[in-house]
Order: sequence, then structure tokens, then C-alpha cells
Amino acid sequence: MNRVLQAHYCQAWGDESRTMAQPLTERTAKRRYEQGGKWFTAVIGDVSDPVSVLEINPREPYRIGAKFFDNHGSVRLTYRFYLVEPERLFLKQVTRWEYPDDGKFHPMNESTIVEVLFWEEIDGVVRRRVDDGNTVHAEDYRDVPIDANWEPYPVFGDFASIAREDRDHPPAPV
Repeated sequence: MNRVLQAHYCQAWGDESRTMAQPLTERTAKRRYEQGGKWFTAVIGDVSDPVSVLEINPREPYRIGAKFFDNHGSVRLTYRFYLVEPERLFLKQVTRWEYPDDGKFHPMNESTIVEVLFWEEIDGVVRRRVDDGNTVHAEDYRDVPIDANWEPYPVFGDFASIAREDRDHPPAPV
């Protein structure tokens, strides 16, 4: 059974406190979204255990960032979507964090490995950078499929597609 993805709006999400700072009404968030106002956050799913947290920047080319968490609430994955065509977003950056395996929450600065994939252009070339705290390794990959990187600019409140972690499959019905 699929759960309905309800959105809760606020100015910011506290990764460590796992709380919404300065809650916003849906009306205020919608006005910001549709009129290119100030950035805000949409907490998708249950506030105490969100499916994703979206940071939305209606005025910038970097429009929507999606955060995903591990079982302890640590940020383990982020996606950054940029407006590159009218009404279309492109996933240009994926960042993944690994933490010590000690069964507790970790802020991002306690990660043991940070891996970043970045598409500078929409041409199938991706740069992969891995930092394990001691060394940084970077290389480019060519002819990387990019179909899953495209996302229609969502209608306000219809964030199920952009809040999904699995980019290889369409979103589950809600």
C-alpha cells in the first residue's frame, strides 16, 4: 500500500533537530512558488520521518534540492535540480554521504566518504568526485544516459516525482 505524500511547508528544515523552522502556510508557500518569491522548504511525508525534504528556490537557476535520510536521520543523499528549459528541470548534481557504522545520527561533516556526480552540461558527460577524508579522486565519464535526469517543473504541491529517490523508475501512484 502506497502512502499519500503530504507536504508541510516551512522556511527551513533542521537536519540535526529534525524539525521545521518557521512553519509556513500552504498559501504562503504557494505564493512564493508561483511568484518567484523567497526560498522555502517542503517536508514530504510525515514530519517526524520524512520521505524527502525539498529546498525550493523559485528565483534561481538551481530550483529544487531533494534530501534523503538514513534510518538515523543523517543526510545520505541529495539531488540538485536546475531550471535549464522553460518548465523543465535537470538533475545536475547528486551527492552521497557515508558515515561511521555506529548506529546513530551524524551531521554531514562527520561523513567518512563524500561522492559527488556533477553534469556541467547536458551532454552525457558526468564528473565523479570521491573524497574519503585522505584522498580525493575525480574522473569524467562520457556517454552517460541522462533520460532519468529530466524532470517536469512540478505544479505546486505535486512533488511526488521530484521527491523520489529512485530516478530509474516513475514515481509510485499516491
